[in-house]
Amino acid sequence: MPRVSAALLALAAGPALSGCGSAAAEAPVPLQGFSVQGRTVTTTVLIGGCEAARLTSRESESTVSLTLRVRSTSHEGQPCPAFIARKHIGTTLREPVGNRSVVDTTNRATLRPPG
Repeated sequence: MPRVSAALLALAAGPALSGCGSAAAEAPVPLQGFSVQGRTVTTTVLIGGCEAARLTSRESESTVSLTLRVRSTSHEGQPCPAFIARKHIGTTLREPVGNRSVVDTTNRATLRPPG
C-alpha cells in the first residue's frame, strides 16, 4: 500500500474510533519517516479539521521507540472544518539518537533516518 494511502486510511480511522461528540480516543498511526536535529525527532502527519496528533518517545541504551497518535478533538454539536493538513510533530529526547535503533511502536518497524 502506498505511504500516502496508508496515512489517509489511518486518518479516516481516527474519527471512527473516537465517535462524534464522545470522549476522545487516540489511534496509533504508523510513522512515514522522521528527521533528527540534535535531541529533537520530528515526523509529519496528515490530520483533519477536528484532530490533533502527538509524538512520544521512550529511550533505552540501544533503542529509541516512537509512537505517533491521532485523536479527535470534536465536541458534540461543533462542526469540524473539512480539510486535511500536513503537520510537523516533534518530541525531545533525553539524549541524541546517536547509534541507537529507532523503532515505530505501532508496527515494530525499525526506521532509518534520512540521508
